[in-house]
Amino acid sequence: MSHLYLGINGHVVCIDKNTGEERWKTKLKSSQLTNLCYEEGVVYAYSAGHLFCVNAQTGEQVWENPLKGLGYGYCIIATENQSAVVSSNAAAQQAAQVATTGAVVAGTSSS
Repeated sequence: MSHLYLGINGHVVCIDKNTGEERWKTKLKSSQLTNLCYEEGVVYAYSAGHLFCVNAQTGEQVWENPLKGLGYGYCIIATENQSAVVSSNAAAQQAAQVATTGAVVAGTSSS
């Protein structure tokens, strides 16, 4: 995979890992915190109490779910291909990063 996906300030941004060039940027709901999860050609993003599915190649929004009745709290996104331990570690890393920078970057690791 030659792309890096960022969740920042209510956007999903696709960056070319080889050049650092922005490939596309998609505006979601207004929110500073945007959590992401990549799987099988799509990026799942949580922002402002809504869950989005975005095409990883084009940035086109595929669908949106308002998650009615669940509010605007933190959201951890995991898939059936991701273990609970990875999800917990990702949540801890995101919380630490938000506390220090106010932004969440997909694909970062402290190890």
